[in-house]
Amino acid sequence: MTLEFNRQTLPFRTDFQIAGVKCFLSTNSHEILQAATRRRPMTMTSGHASFTMEVIVDPALDSTPEHSAHFRGLRHLVFALLPPRSIVTYDLQRRRVHAALSTIAGCDLAFWNTLLLPITIGVLGTTVGVAPMHCACLDRDGDGLLIAGVSGAGKSTLSAALAQRGFALVSDDWTYIARHQTALVAHGLSSPVKLLPDAARFFPELRGFTPRTTFNGELAYEFDAPDLLGSAAKTMSYPRQILFLERTSSPGCQMVPCPAEYTLNFFEKSAERLPDELPEAKACRAGIIQSLSACPSWILRTGENPQRTAETIEHFLSEAVHETARAASLQ
Repeated sequence: MTLEFNRQTLPFRTDFQIAGVKCFLSTNSHEILQAATRRRPMTMTSGHASFTMEVIVDPALDSTPEHSAHFRGLRHLVFALLPPRSIVTYDLQRRRVHAALSTIAGCDLAFWNTLLLPITIGVLGTTVGVAPMHCACLDRDGDGLLIAGVSGAGKSTLSAALAQRGFALVSDDWTYIARHQTALVAHGLSSPVKLLPDAARFFPELRGFTPRTTFNGELAYEFDAPDLLGSAAKTMSYPRQILFLERTSSPGCQMVPCPAEYTLNFFEKSAERLPDELPEAKACRAGIIQSLSACPSWILRTGENPQRTAETIEHFLSEAVHETARAASLQ
């Protein structure tokens, strides 16, 4: 199969924002064009590189065998097979994306918002000044709280519990961090919250829903935070504090202050490997991680349920704010 990615085959063109970065899109699909134009107006793009995305919907792919998500990398090139029956290539050096989608994928807004775009900014992010970090982000009054931890620690359930207490949800899984002038900015993609089936014991609201198989093969509940949790959702925040979540078998919650080296090592070890052909991307990410390590950080060890842990966090942060205010008044 040969596909021609040119102006004649991709007549629809627009640009849109994702994680504060501008994407220039060309496509042959009116549905893809409409999905892209639903993105928010441009903000926080100063100093960031842009990237191009060429998406062709080809009915010939409808008859190819179905497959699960599959990735392969070759230096600065990444090749992806995505369900349903779609192919994507990423050129990290040239900051270009070529995607051939089946008819089903091309018509599915969820495929665009919860699979193709998150994967795209996850793969290309460091080349355009945005560092993907495996952590959740909550916001209160413009101050961002990052919640990091190993997979399965409970970041998403804790994020949902904090959202119930009035925190605005920026992201519950991956957060995209960039530098804007002298400040760090944390971006989310407005993706649905995803909770595993056992979360229903903590959130009775889920019992009226049925978990489904998500694009990555997991069985989970997916929902928009404002719809189910009654919380606000935001697309960006400014990171002020970081919590590293650790589950324990002992009751109670304990906050242990972290040195900067702990934060630095955690994010460096959890970051995706970058090829040697991308020294600028490596330096950009290293600088962002270095700046993150300057944020006040704590290890949160908890044996409590998400709601009790969220209550402890809220109280702890309120006390920290009051203590900072008292110290400032004495100067």
